[in-house]
Amino acid sequence: MKRYLSLDFLRGVTIFGMVFSAIIPYGVLPAWMYHIQNPPPNHNFDMTISGISWVDLVFPIFIFCMGAAIPLAGRRRPQSFVKDTFIRFLLLWLFSYLYVFLNFSTVKGFWPQIATIAGFLSLFPLYYVFSKDLKNSMKITIRTIGVISVFTMIAIGHIYFDEKVTIYRSGIIIFLLAFLYLFGALTWHFTKDNLKARVFVFAAILLFSALTIPTGIQPKLYAIKEIRWFFNMEYIYFLMILLPATYIGDLLQKRLIAKEYNPVEECGGDNWWVRGNTVLLVLFIIWLLTALYKGWHLPNAVVSSLFSLGIYYSFKAKMALYIKEVTLASMLVSAGSIYLIAEGAITKSPCTISYCLITAAISIYMLIISDYIIFKNQSSVINRIFTGAGSNPLMSYIAFGSFIMPLFKITGIVYLYNAAYPQDYPWIGVVRAALAVLLTMAVIARLSERKIFWRA
Repeated sequence: MKRYLSLDFLRGVTIFGMVFSAIIPYGVLPAWMYHIQNPPPNHNFDMTISGISWVDLVFPIFIFCMGAAIPLAGRRRPQSFVKDTFIRFLLLWLFSYLYVFLNFSTVKGFWPQIATIAGFLSLFPLYYVFSKDLKNSMKITIRTIGVISVFTMIAIGHIYFDEKVTIYRSGIIIFLLAFLYLFGALTWHFTKDNLKARVFVFAAILLFSALTIPTGIQPKLYAIKEIRWFFNMEYIYFLMILLPATYIGDLLQKRLIAKEYNPVEECGGDNWWVRGNTVLLVLFIIWLLTALYKGWHLPNAVVSSLFSLGIYYSFKAKMALYIKEVTLASMLVSAGSIYLIAEGAITKSPCTISYCLITAAISIYMLIISDYIIFKNQSSVINRIFTGAGSNPLMSYIAFGSFIMPLFKITGIVYLYNAAYPQDYPWIGVVRAALAVLLTMAVIARLSERKIFWRA
């Protein structure tokens, strides 16, 4: 089955956001350029701060993309889906440790950078997607080489660079995604032909969240080191984003059955109505972020409900192709905005119900916007970079820290990189960060075009 390019593009946008937000200048930009609960200049975590910024959207949109991709992959091999799900979970869970254990770039010196690049390269035989005509014996040989290479590099890092190998050192985002994928994929599998059952599961999760979030049990459990390495209550909470995404994925899967699918053409082409509705979605997202950042909870509930209703009728008139997506998004954003009044705050950590519902709605709107961007000019360089990197998420996520930055340090380019950020001009540092991430994504996109992929 063909890939849904808009989903790859949106995933690429989120990967850009993840890496970019981690390397922008520290402590000197406006608060909306960081996680709202880690404000400048000291970036001390404060869970009492309400609101979200664009940075707080990145992770839930990535969860949404993962959820929407589950039906696309699941209906290709339905007979082995459960087995494949557990294998993918284990490989993703393992990856959350490996890329941390194999990164020695923070250690000063030439050899730690060489070792980091070698560690990055050692992941290729372990996660590389083989062609179908490659013999099984050769696949086993390559995987074995990968296992030996990875654990050799981990041992070198532990012995020579004093890198600790412990169950408590994992990449928290990938670690969380692994468990979220497991629960979400299994839920989709057992409800794929029964939407009412999936709605029931969603309602049960919503009820569970409503009962447990006010008690503050999640941060209390997460504070216990011996528990958080394998269990986090947010596995369950974030299903409020992932399960609606699987419904969107079902819709995408049906569309991809068509030989030549172009949603812009199906909506009448690139006319003023299509452009107007796309702009309308952008304005709505800006309103949501502004209202949530400013704490306008009651005005947000009223305006967002009316705005989403207007979007529904505008799409129904001329872009009925998206009516199911817009209906779901309208329900989520209205429910989330109203629920925010009851919660009194919207926070990423500890996760609130309003955060999950509203970001799920924004994710749907972002996918529709991505449809317009991709199908208006699919061959543009930027589209190819984001789509190519988005189709190779594991490699894209770690390539800057595990390959590009060590390469910069070895070659001396790091001195130019650092010089590109005068301390008195932080926005130059923002541009520098954006260019560095785009360079990384361009490299991965090129590998994707050459059919070189990593998959868990």
